[in-house]
Amino acid sequence: MHCANTFDRITRADNGYRNLHDVTANTTQSLQALFTFVKYFPLGVTKQLGTKIVIYSRYLKIALTSLSTIALLAACGGGGGSSSSGGVTSGDTDTGDTDTPVTSSETCAEPKTELSGAFLEFVAAPNVDTVLSADGCTVAFESDGKPDHTSPYWDPDGSSGLWVAPLFPAVFGDPDPENASGSSSPGYIDEYVNDYDLSVPVVAEKASSTSSTSLGAIGIALSGSPLFNDQEGTGDVSIGVAQGLDYSGAHTGPQTYHYHLEPRAISYDDDALIGIIADGFFIYGRKCYSTADYPTDLDESNGHTSITQHTGADPEDAEYHYHVDQDQYLGGDYYLVFPGDYQGTPNAIN
Repeated sequence: MHCANTFDRITRADNGYRNLHDVTANTTQSLQALFTFVKYFPLGVTKQLGTKIVIYSRYLKIALTSLSTIALLAACGGGGGSSSSGGVTSGDTDTGDTDTPVTSSETCAEPKTELSGAFLEFVAAPNVDTVLSADGCTVAFESDGKPDHTSPYWDPDGSSGLWVAPLFPAVFGDPDPENASGSSSPGYIDEYVNDYDLSVPVVAEKASSTSSTSLGAIGIALSGSPLFNDQEGTGDVSIGVAQGLDYSGAHTGPQTYHYHLEPRAISYDDDALIGIIADGFFIYGRKCYSTADYPTDLDESNGHTSITQHTGADPEDAEYHYHVDQDQYLGGDYYLVFPGDYQGTPNAIN
């Protein structure tokens, strides 16, 4: 058995914890690490790292890896250097084993060194933090869910300066959330404390089959607020909900401001970028940049492949993306933002 190479495979099992080479090089240190991890795992202890919460349950995984390494070292007669049987150290290369260390080029087909295209609009968006991962394979979005535009759902007495009276009172109703006779949703944007996190592949791919969306956030808009589908907890948004939507097709509840319809503060009857859906594909307005008109080749998810204002002009630069639904909703100038299924593999929005 090639002990050193098996050692490498174990310590590479979780690419995020390569420091296990240092931890497991000595059996005593490994035992100390194991006891520390096991001690804290049952407590469910959390600690703050910047704005992220890290759950210590991951230590159990590391602990088990350490234990496996200890057992291996014992079977091989020790570790940390060359064994008496002439085995190589963990830093050497054994030409008899084809395993190679995991590198960023192996984690995705097209790693990037910088963000480009539509991602740059998110980089410039004031209410969304957008970061390319160190390996160039994923892009992380973070937002507190508050929009960067006006709405009747801001507190009129608050400090945002973004409150406006409803533009469509016949649809929206009374903008005062405390007025029980009004038809607006309860709560002000100012009151909510949220943290929406979404990580998507830097190059999204269509899945072998579609998957349905669920209640809650299904994407993040350029404004910083989440995108929802055409459903609420009470059913279709047309049932007692549409009356409370503001001019951007959004309302509050539960505990967040979110869009159901074409968000007019971002896009209205145009080809503007609206946001990104949880499967990593971008969503644009009702028109398509490639034809300067309404697309006629959309699939059941209102998506198609074409060039956009964020791609090159050549046909080979075309990318799959979604558009706002083309059908009028509730018989008026309203359009659902995303009533279809995911064409890619959805990622969690936490």
